[in-house]
Amino acid sequence: MTGTRTATMPFAGHRFHVVTDATFVAPQERYLRAFVPEHRLAPPCGKETTVRVRHDADLFQDRRARVVGAPSLTVVPFRGEPYRSCQLDQITWWRPGPNTRLPQDHLYARDAAGRLTVLLAPGAERGERYLMHIVREVVLRCAENRGWTSFHAAAAALDDHGMLIAAPSGAGKTTVLTALAAHHGADLIASDRALITADARTVAGVPISVRIGGGTLSAVAPREGLPNPHTLPDTFGSARKAALTPREFARAFSSRIRETALLRLVVIPRLHSDGQGLRSRVLGAAQARTALAAACCTPHDEDWREPWFAVRTRPVDDLARQAAALIESLVATVPVLAITAGVHSPGLLERVADTVTGRLW
Repeated sequence: MTGTRTATMPFAGHRFHVVTDATFVAPQERYLRAFVPEHRLAPPCGKETTVRVRHDADLFQDRRARVVGAPSLTVVPFRGEPYRSCQLDQITWWRPGPNTRLPQDHLYARDAAGRLTVLLAPGAERGERYLMHIVREVVLRCAENRGWTSFHAAAAALDDHGMLIAAPSGAGKTTVLTALAAHHGADLIASDRALITADARTVAGVPISVRIGGGTLSAVAPREGLPNPHTLPDTFGSARKAALTPREFARAFSSRIRETALLRLVVIPRLHSDGQGLRSRVLGAAQARTALAAACCTPHDEDWREPWFAVRTRPVDDLARQAAALIESLVATVPVLAITAGVHSPGLLERVADTVTGRLW
């Protein structure tokens, strides 16, 4: 295609061909490559997806006028922001809803053949991030088809020892991940969504930005590549956090982005906004099962409640049985370590890192 450029990149074994306007390819490709794993790639699934990213003022204005005027339904996608969805000429369109924090500078489209497009107004500041929303959802649907199960979890690795850090939002996943990277040089696998393969032996990452709170940053900064923590609230659990690409996070701690590792340990963090000392214990089967089920995203992900960009091919009941069986396998084969602590206790990050790695070996 004249005036376009194609970049091919793998995520979780799925190949993505990203076709971008030549004049916008540099920032688009640079941002995308900041998520590409450098080590221990997932085995290929044999599937490919092409995504066209277009910056076209006239086309954007025309299509936006048409979709705004068409009958539509409210749908809730990644990070809970409402969109409006409509059907025009056998093409499904999504636009940001009127009551959203997202700028009205982009549209998503999927045609009858499954081809995907991100249509951007020129100057759209978040164009690269909109592309990553598609990549993540396609990765999750592809993983389902492979018999893999997704978790609301971070993941890291020391050598070939993988750790799944599973918990709901605000429990301290990124704090534990940062502690392992800062004090033991752990490789980054995932920051908020992780996949476990069907045999329960391997953890793999889903490409998502690493969001770090001001309190955690204060415990490791100043460090080259990390933002100034004083620009962020230091209240534990604050929704306002710094967002780093995986490459920025890994470089700051002289570690790597890797995609898979053999799963050796599950960590269930419960950090609180006080100064209580660190406590840890290996959970029994019943408690481990409950904690893992609470963090499991298959088949009902809290972000992608309904598939958008990739059609779900397996029944929900089938996926639920798969997830339950996978959790039973994890409980039977992998230690599940619960950690509780107050974020204001002295030397928290170093003690968390030492506790986790002490159990890992």
